[in-house]
Amino acid sequence: MAGDERPADPPPAPPPSGAPAGYPQPPPYVPPGLPGHGGLPPPPPAWGAAYAGWDPRRPHQGQVGHGRFRSLAVGELLDAIFTLYRRNFLLIAAISAVVQVPYTALQYLLFQVAGYAPLTRSPFGSFGTTQNGALTPQQLQQTLQDALGGILIATLALALVQAFVVLPLAEAATTRAVSDRYLDRPASLGSSYAAAARRLGALIVQSLILFGGAVMVTALAFAALLGLTAASGSVGAIVGISVTLALVVGAIVVFVRTMLAPPAIILEGLSGWRGLARSWNLTRGVSWRLFGIRLLLAIITSIIGGLLTALLTIVGSGLDANGQLIVNSVASAIVAVFIGPITYIAVTLLYYDTRIRKEAFDIEMLAQSL
Repeated sequence: MAGDERPADPPPAPPPSGAPAGYPQPPPYVPPGLPGHGGLPPPPPAWGAAYAGWDPRRPHQGQVGHGRFRSLAVGELLDAIFTLYRRNFLLIAAISAVVQVPYTALQYLLFQVAGYAPLTRSPFGSFGTTQNGALTPQQLQQTLQDALGGILIATLALALVQAFVVLPLAEAATTRAVSDRYLDRPASLGSSYAAAARRLGALIVQSLILFGGAVMVTALAFAALLGLTAASGSVGAIVGISVTLALVVGAIVVFVRTMLAPPAIILEGLSGWRGLARSWNLTRGVSWRLFGIRLLLAIITSIIGGLLTALLTIVGSGLDANGQLIVNSVASAIVAVFIGPITYIAVTLLYYDTRIRKEAFDIEMLAQSL
């Protein structure tokens, strides 16, 4: 009957102390509003936390240099650069050493073949003499011409190898590794160079475009300066100085507006030309900030590299020409392996910082982590 409905059974009492195994255990008490109450999911990470790979069990894992997805002030950016370098020191140094050590060996070999040693001897010592006596003026002139010609050829060959092989590979591999660590992804020497090899062609095309444009503009400006100077005298000289200053300013502008092309080419899979266009658009409105940061970083790395080079040069100052060449080559390799990657790290973090400021990259990473 409807009037004889029995009241609902009361909830079971909690188990007594020392209940036997298998006795149903009540769920732990969770105060309202905390994760786990009423089956609520854990809250999303707060702004500034690491969105990529975020784990609710480790809410403070977003440290400086490891996925701090927010725009950074200059001091914070410098701290992130050197912190990421310190935490990944072995990987980053190994990436640089893979290309810099063979390049240093090639540099030493080419200079030896080209006759570098005679040019470094003191004019008050054995220079200009042989085992049979002094060289004639004609022999001395020929020796100098041969040595200078060989050094010029060796220097040109090394510059081409460095510009189109060593630097692109080192920059691409370091950028890939830094990006992976910044996004809390695994990175290794092999995977970094595999990615670098795939983008090497686009990086070379980008370098050729910039180099070709610089040569063409310089040649046209030089021809114009010669014409103005010959035609106008002192007025032409003033115009020439003005044109030279304009070229310097234009070169700085192009450098700043295209500095983010390498990470765009490597990380977005763009061609050389599209990478330059991407950097030009991405840096619009933030050029002065990027220029100031790069200038500050250049001063810091120049001081550190100069100190290391000076110390090694002092050590080898008492050696002969061949020994000094070895010391100079080793000093250049050390600076390239341990100081050069700092610039690549900075450009990679500037690329992400600019995307956060202009394209809400932090919100994009948050959406992917939810």
